[in-house]
Amino acid sequence: MLCQFAFKNFKSFKNEAFLDFYAENISEMKETLIKGKNNDEFLPVVSLYGPNGGGKSTVLEALAYLRNFVLYNLRAFNPSSIGKAGLLALNIKNISKDIFYKFDADSSNRPTEFNILFQTEKNEFKYEIALMDGQISVENLYCRPLCTENVKMIFERSDSEILTCDEISGFPLDKVSVTMPLLSYLGILYDLEDVDDAFKWFIKTFVLDYDEPASDWNIAIPKKKSEQDVMIGILQHMDINITGIRVVEDGKGEITNIFTEHEIDGNKYELNLMEESSGTRKLFTCLAQIITALHEGFFVVADELDAKLHPKLLRYIIELYKDKEINKKGAQLILTSHDMVNMDSSVFRRDEIWFCTLGCDNSSNLYSLVSFVTPNGCKVRKDASYSKQYLEGLYGADPYITKGFDWMVGNEQ
Repeated sequence: MLCQFAFKNFKSFKNEAFLDFYAENISEMKETLIKGKNNDEFLPVVSLYGPNGGGKSTVLEALAYLRNFVLYNLRAFNPSSIGKAGLLALNIKNISKDIFYKFDADSSNRPTEFNILFQTEKNEFKYEIALMDGQISVENLYCRPLCTENVKMIFERSDSEILTCDEISGFPLDKVSVTMPLLSYLGILYDLEDVDDAFKWFIKTFVLDYDEPASDWNIAIPKKKSEQDVMIGILQHMDINITGIRVVEDGKGEITNIFTEHEIDGNKYELNLMEESSGTRKLFTCLAQIITALHEGFFVVADELDAKLHPKLLRYIIELYKDKEINKKGAQLILTSHDMVNMDSSVFRRDEIWFCTLGCDNSSNLYSLVSFVTPNGCKVRKDASYSKQYLEGLYGADPYITKGFDWMVGNEQ
């Protein structure tokens, strides 16, 4: 589970942004919260709202960037435990060096910083890393076994030295390139229980990026028949008349075609998946990963998940994460959205709605609805009309143009 995430000097964010998955002490929807082993309560879902260019996708990019930076070297080492198919499914993107905030002369001389707190089945980890021009200036990993107060330093890395716990004290870490995280180096090459536990959390983080047009064609079908049946069941609950899926493979096991089965008046018909609506195809790009995440307790980062989806379909996906009978292992979802229908107290808690907006210096700010204070000094009530107040600009992240563009040139009379 993701507990907290902070980052600084990354793209549109000049100052530190802080995202919190710890549940606030508020009364709504307590039955949907994920219970941690220390009796902490965590949010299953966070939805980010804001105007285009406000920075909401950048928050997800920061999470994805950190995850890709940690996993990037898997592409070179390709351990047998991952394999070619697994690497493709991980969708590890290339790492850019040019990630600092651009609207400030000094930002290029300051590091981009990431700080993440997350839990696995056994441990809580705090991982910190700072980057300058693609090189690591600071990297620290700390581990605390759950249900204890004992924090262990696994390693602390700076420009001048590397400190480690006894377990890895003899390792040649000073030879590791400044472009490679020690977490990656140790996680890939050595069998270390705590390090493996932390490294695999990043492997179990799925990134679904629908901001890129090509992602609409990243069709995924569950391998297991039982998971295919779950996917078909979800589609039918969404009132999509698909009763079966037929996958055609070549002699090498590569998928060459996909057909959907429809039953009408007792007769069965097939359509090529490309003949289905764009919304149905969109579901085929995300449901397999969502089903896996829910079964295994993975973390999902989904940019533009609501694109091409009816609000009721998006709400159904959100409610899967909030249903403890379905989400039994603490899976979590963070998404960006422009959907006003679901910005409602019947769908989200106030601490599950977050906003991104630009400040006067063109830098992004991140804050939650539950922390927002109205101009009269009051917190937003749980029975408020969130979407109405948002569109009215009350929350400071108004997505609409407030002035008409002056098309006239000159001062014609």
